[in-house]
Amino acid sequence: HLVLRLRGGGKKRKKKTYTTPKKIKSKHKHVPLAVLKYYAVDAAGKVSLTRSPCPECGPGVFMAQHTDRYHCGRCTATYLIEDK
Repeated sequence: HLVLRLRGGGKKRKKKTYTTPKKIKSKHKHVPLAVLKYYAVDAAGKVSLTRSPCPECGPGVFMAQHTDRYHCGRCTATYLIEDK
């Protein structure tokens, strides 16, 4: 009968075997009390900033210091450091 053949559907597919292993994603490393790296206290008790704040985002957002540039992680602004 033609009706009985259509009722079952297709065959079960064989599971695909992958040739390369899965990519291991990078894990964010937690640094305890990381805010202490942004400020420095001198002998007189005066607090000063060690990192420069982002001029576009305003105070409270610090820029990352690389060897040749400053980079803001919030607004992705990058400023190159000119060699003297």
